[in-house]
Amino acid sequence: MKAFARDFSMTAAVSASLWLGALVAAGPAVSAQSCAGPAPTLSTLPPDLLAAAARVNTYPTFCSIPARPTDVRAAGAFRSAVVDTRVAGADLVAEDGDSSFSLNGTDDFAAAARGEAVAPPPMTTPEDAGTDAFINEMRSRATPPPRPR
Repeated sequence: MKAFARDFSMTAAVSASLWLGALVAAGPAVSAQSCAGPAPTLSTLPPDLLAAAARVNTYPTFCSIPARPTDVRAAGAFRSAVVDTRVAGADLVAEDGDSSFSLNGTDDFAAAARGEAVAPPPMTTPEDAGTDAFINEMRSRATPPPRPR
């Protein structure tokens, strides 16, 4: 059943009126039990709420529905884009070839990499006098302090 017909059928109208009648009949008892304090008056309500209630609201009309967008692709264009993407994916898989992977020949690869590797140049020269002084100073600082007597 369509939503409009379901909401406005005779059965829905009867059940809504019965529900509303039951709510009205139980209304004073429910409201007396649920409200612990006095009913709010106009003096207790915030002024911005009163201003919002006094403001006249305009309701939207059918003329305010925006026009159908023109910059959206048609269904056929979406379909062709999906097909193009899938074809490009299949072409990529075909160009990739065999995707098997093995760890065979790693010793040969490592030996070739060691042969191409060059040791970095030294950062300081051994005959640098400042290096020996620095090492001696660090050794003296690294010794533990003397024991207290």
